[in-house]
Amino acid sequence: MAHSFTANIAGKGLHRIHVADGTIAAVDALGPACDDRPHCSVGFIDLQINGCRGVSFGDPGLTPEAVVSVLDPIRKTGVTSFCPTLITDTLENLERSFRTLELTRREYPRFADSVPCYHLEGPFLSKGASKGAHDPERMRQPNWEEFLRLQRAANGRIGILTIAPELPGAMDFIRRASASGVAVAIGHTDCAPEDVFAAVEAGARLSTHLGNGCPEYMHRHRAPIWAQLAADGLDASLICDGFHLPRELVRTIVRVKGSEGCILVTDAVHVTGLPAGKYSLGSTPIELLADGRITTFTSPPCLGGSTLRMDDAITRFVNWSGLPLDESLRAATSNPARLLAPSDAVCRELRPGNPANLALWRWHEGRLQVEGVLVRGDWIPLEDAKEAAHCSNTAAPV
Repeated sequence: MAHSFTANIAGKGLHRIHVADGTIAAVDALGPACDDRPHCSVGFIDLQINGCRGVSFGDPGLTPEAVVSVLDPIRKTGVTSFCPTLITDTLENLERSFRTLELTRREYPRFADSVPCYHLEGPFLSKGASKGAHDPERMRQPNWEEFLRLQRAANGRIGILTIAPELPGAMDFIRRASASGVAVAIGHTDCAPEDVFAAVEAGARLSTHLGNGCPEYMHRHRAPIWAQLAADGLDASLICDGFHLPRELVRTIVRVKGSEGCILVTDAVHVTGLPAGKYSLGSTPIELLADGRITTFTSPPCLGGSTLRMDDAITRFVNWSGLPLDESLRAATSNPARLLAPSDAVCRELRPGNPANLALWRWHEGRLQVEGVLVRGDWIPLEDAKEAAHCSNTAAPV
């Protein structure tokens, strides 16, 4: 079915966008921006989301029905493409979860329309001060045969892998994974600066939630965060929820990496949208506080994922980064798309021939307000702003 609509494109004025057979058919310039019309952009992309509304992608009892139930609350934040993320667990549990995600793809095509690949965050991480909410008892050294078992369970759709580069065998593992088409990320690491540079040389391309998943106390110079900032080959993913990173650090990272080197992720976990209280993240006890912050009961306590929405992340990033709106949007659109293999689940640019996975939104009183999305050309309206807000526990962006 073919249809068209008019919308502003940030920095480019008013356009008419034509959609046919699930793809963008044409994008025609009409003139200056019109305040009465919403903005249209590539649909937002989240490379790291662990779950939502009580559903964890790593739950051993996960079902396709539970998986597909998160689509609407995720899409209502403007996200049309996301990478379900599995964290450190036993090999058997990880295999089971990947098989369930693949079963969901087969039974629910609308899930496949939004999921280009999966993100495996662990189990090849540091057991030291950077472990965060991951269970150190389930962490292991990099093992290529284990990874191939997981890829078989995922039908080859593990597209992002977070690893600690200081582990024995990590460099060879990174080379193999990169050569196979996986985007390798550095995260939850206690490594030395030279490990970072060696990992980039071996093919690493991303820092997983830079500024988090690192030791609480570090040498003032020989710290992995400085090396990751200095490594031109690494993009920086950022959790802009007001808890993981302060405003001044976000602005500093933007000044180092530029608008092309920053990627927004939510790292949202299954308690997103649930009442404040005590829960568990895998085998780790956590507490969801009334302000939306998640903490572990470990000593010392640390953050255990987030309840962040992507529309709120973009709002903070625009207000904190000092970048204009059109450049800020790259952190949730073209920049993450660059890390992903070609897929009908990802729109990379507003140009003819690309999948019509689009977001419609307005910038009003200093914040981004999503009106709806198109997924493969089908319009999914934001029916009730109050209902959509139920998926978030975070305080209003500033």
